[in-house]
Amino acid sequence: MSRHHRHHAKAPGGAPGEAHAPASARPPIDYRASLARLQSGGLPLRAEQRLADEAGPQRRLFTSDLSVSEFLLARGAGCELISQVMGSCIYHVGQIPDYKGKTGEIEILSNAHRESRRKALSRIFEEARLVNADAVVGVRLRDRMITMGSRGKGGDDGGEVLEFTVVGTAVKAPWITHPPGHPIVTDLSGQELWALAQDGFEPTGFLFEFCRYHVWHVAGTDSGSVEIQGASQAVDAARDLAAGRLLAQAQAFGSEFVVGSSASISAKEVPCGFRSCERHDLDVDVSWFGTGVRRIPGAHEKGRPVPPLLLSMMPLGRRRTANVEAEDDSRDIEIAAEEAEEAALEADEALGE
Repeated sequence: MSRHHRHHAKAPGGAPGEAHAPASARPPIDYRASLARLQSGGLPLRAEQRLADEAGPQRRLFTSDLSVSEFLLARGAGCELISQVMGSCIYHVGQIPDYKGKTGEIEILSNAHRESRRKALSRIFEEARLVNADAVVGVRLRDRMITMGSRGKGGDDGGEVLEFTVVGTAVKAPWITHPPGHPIVTDLSGQELWALAQDGFEPTGFLFEFCRYHVWHVAGTDSGSVEIQGASQAVDAARDLAAGRLLAQAQAFGSEFVVGSSASISAKEVPCGFRSCERHDLDVDVSWFGTGVRRIPGAHEKGRPVPPLLLSMMPLGRRRTANVEAEDDSRDIEIAAEEAEEAALEADEALGE
């Protein structure tokens, strides 16, 4: 089963997942007022009603997108689950000035992707803040192009409609340091959060970056088996731009490392836009996500059941060509996580007896 569909529900005073009738009928939504709230940076009224049902004073139910193992290990890391939270944005890209014959980043498209992500993340942040969470864990990401633009070469000159959605679980985690009313959003799983906490680290924030890089006349004339150097250089250039901005975000959060760093790189050949031209252009997209972490203030290294290199990490300031390898430790981490899960299950059984 997909992790997106693993929802856990707890209904106090009844069997897990048991339906409850609302205490009172919900008032009708004033959609104009709801839209005005959204435009001013707030949440839709319907979202506030949902969060009140899940985390308000008359709380009857909470949902989570965590798996069973994540649920237990998040508890083992000192987290109390509050509610499932989400944010989404559907974003229209306006017409883009002609860039035929140019090589470089298409900043309007890069900014559109970044802005759609920023708006979605700001909404999951607002939902977490509304339920007084310390953090959001297990964030799942989805982005897609709803409508391809109809103008220009390959529909890439504007007119696209983009969608970006994030879903996670808001938690109470008093050991995570953050300013009051500013929960930390992270894509760390329950296992990853537990592993970091064991070694005295805490998340500082969710990082994201996007770059659309266009190369003019990169393909179409070579007849032999050779490297297309312009394409290789474009991938390197786009990756460097995205990585530099991602690390700047990490430093702004006060991070020491970026963990769970995941970069998606795609390239596609597009017509150059000039009639009867045999040479084609290239579009390179780099989408990069990760979570900044730092040592918990005042925390000291302690004897730990797992090795120190828990995740693939990108230390700030490390040379781009250097790698941190943690593959040899993966089995040890799995064993430690299984032992923690068994201990949590045994504790639950002891409380139920």
